[in-house]
Amino acid sequence: MPPKFEAPTCEVKELVSKQNKLAPVCSAAAMIFFVCFSYGNDPRPASAATPQDNSTGSIRVKSDATAVQVFLDDKEAGATPVILKDIPAGVHRLMLIKEGYEDHIEQVQVVAQKAASVFAVMKRLTAKLPDLPVDFKVMHQHRLGYCVGVITVSSEALDYKSEKADDVFHLPIKELKSVSRSWGPVPGVGPSGINGPTDAMAFRVEAPGRAYGFLAFKDSTADPVSVASVKTKELFQVVYALWSTTLKPKENK
Repeated sequence: MPPKFEAPTCEVKELVSKQNKLAPVCSAAAMIFFVCFSYGNDPRPASAATPQDNSTGSIRVKSDATAVQVFLDDKEAGATPVILKDIPAGVHRLMLIKEGYEDHIEQVQVVAQKAASVFAVMKRLTAKLPDLPVDFKVMHQHRLGYCVGVITVSSEALDYKSEKADDVFHLPIKELKSVSRSWGPVPGVGPSGINGPTDAMAFRVEAPGRAYGFLAFKDSTADPVSVASVKTKELFQVVYALWSTTLKPKENK
């Protein structure tokens, strides 16, 4: 006769139940131990820290006038006061500009791991007006491309006419909202325009509903950028001097 097997007692059932409940807990504890042990004893070497660049320095730039635009090596770098960081060691061209003031340009020597300090005293613009009206040969920037023509500056307005007379406009100076210069892409600059890089200091005016950009030149659109920049600055100074006389002082609120 085959042996008989009795059903497990309540005590045995309870023990088995407890063991089943503890199994997941033990498995989880084992997993945590394995992970902690593995990370704590990782035989792989720690990654080396990124070496610090010891060949750069910084420039602290301040000015007596507020919010003066700062350009380093002809690239916009903020407004005063500003700290220019991670500048390669060597000599750099620093330029500060603000409407109503003469440009401040100086060479700054940057030493590795040191900070150079520059405090610019901005001089008020005292440009003498030429006999008016005066003509400037310019490239007038369009959204796409440009046209070449002449802008005539009188005491009251800017009058532009392209070579083909297909672009003509009249801008009363007293209605201009702003007169400025800024670095930026200039359509036409390059092989088919001013002989130089694609970024140049352009003359810009903002009229109600539209903004206009110009790059002046002396002889032709093949002039070097250095020559075009001088003529563009002359155009800006004449227009700014006329426009600034139309400004009303701000009322204190």
